[in-house]
Amino acid sequence: MSTEPMHKITVKIGDSLRTIQADTHEEFVEQLEVAHGSLQQCYDLMVAARAVGNVAQTPAPAPVQAEAVAQPVPAAPAAPAAFTDATVPQCPHGARTPIARVGNNGPWKGWMCPTPKDTPGQCKPMYVKRGTPEWNNFPANFPA
Repeated sequence: MSTEPMHKITVKIGDSLRTIQADTHEEFVEQLEVAHGSLQQCYDLMVAARAVGNVAQTPAPAPVQAEAVAQPVPAAPAAPAAFTDATVPQCPHGARTPIARVGNNGPWKGWMCPTPKDTPGQCKPMYVKRGTPEWNNFPANFPA
């Protein structure tokens, strides 16, 4: 007989892994509901830290309040409704410019230094990984 739980998911937040597991589906759903609030809070803190150019360290999960358990788990993590000045990454030259293009290796998105191309001392681009919430909510669209 196996001692592994029937239901298991591991989520990576920053450099930390968080595993949620249970023997029954009902118990697994309960564990997901308990974990959702603290996972969302960790994600929100990392996004905010990246937006101001800091290196984000994974914060300790916040205690889960009893009323959070009673709330249903959304199908996907809540994403920012729109980018604001507070979420646009900065470099020493100012607010970075969002760019979305399709290259030889497929589509890419990134935040570029606002200085003109080939300016001496220009900052390196900050590329966005495909399939991440940031990719899905990126403020620039691909050209037609």
